[in-house]
Amino acid sequence: MKNTMRITIASLSLLVIALGAFTFFYFTPEKLTPENPAGKTMYYTVVNNDKVEQDTNKRYDYILTAYDVKGKEKELNFSASKQLREGAYLELYVTTFRGVTYWHEVRYEDLPDKVQGMLSR
Repeated sequence: MKNTMRITIASLSLLVIALGAFTFFYFTPEKLTPENPAGKTMYYTVVNNDKVEQDTNKRYDYILTAYDVKGKEKELNFSASKQLREGAYLELYVTTFRGVTYWHEVRYEDLPDKVQGMLSR
């Protein structure tokens, strides 16, 4: 009897989690697009082409130190179809499971104040 009750509770829990995930993704698909900042953490970095490698698919793999708006440091890796401009400042959109989903170049003046201090010219 106890075993049946545990299995029933576990099954119902999984069903509720699955329905919740489906609802989240079905009704908010814009959060899944890489270039949409919703639900992502922004990090900022400066391009250093000394740390770039080209992979077998002719993509450029970067591993760079980046900072969030609070100045928290994190090493991030991502790839690009072209070699990025040396010294360019980038805003990286980062998710917990997928890592960097999107990046674009920004001006130094557009960086958050704490990040400017970390990435001083």
